[in-house]
Amino acid sequence: MKSTKKYQVKTNNGITLIALVITIIVLLILAGVTIATLTGENGILTRATEAKEKTQEGEDIENIKLAISESNIPQDEQEEKSEEAILKEIIEKNTGK
Repeated sequence: MKSTKKYQVKTNNGITLIALVITIIVLLILAGVTIATLTGENGILTRATEAKEKTQEGEDIENIKLAISESNIPQDEQEEKSEEAILKEIIEKNTGK
């Protein structure tokens, strides 16, 4: 009787090579999708930049409102100063500039 083990080894090598090629193709597709998600007009990096700008804008608006509120409080020192000087002083105090 002849052995049939030789034929089984040759077919397994072909299946492994096909599986490797399919795996590489899937990984390339996933990499492309990931890069597209990060960049682009509606990507994560763009949204993070917009959020940073809006946060800074909101902080500036809040500082201005706080300066206006503080300028409306009558104090002996503030009554002598002009409104413009008071606002500049309060904005500098709140923004650290």
